[in-house]
Amino acid sequence: MTNLIRLPPTTTMTAEQALESALVDAKIKHLQDVLIIGYDEDGDLFVRSSRLTCAEAFFLANKAACWAESGGEL
Repeated sequence: MTNLIRLPPTTTMTAEQALESALVDAKIKHLQDVLIIGYDEDGDLFVRSSRLTCAEAFFLANKAACWAESGGEL
């Protein structure tokens, strides 16, 4: 068995790298639901979620906005 060192996500990750990192973390942390927000090359919004109502997705997005405003601290 080899030792594996997992580096934290960075601001230089591609979309694919960020999604892969999230998938690994989801298995480790047993996430129940997710909200994915992005935009394409034309600037169009892309949103996907798991089993979330619009109200729950809004709540989660608002929590993420508060996290970003506080510099990454909840």
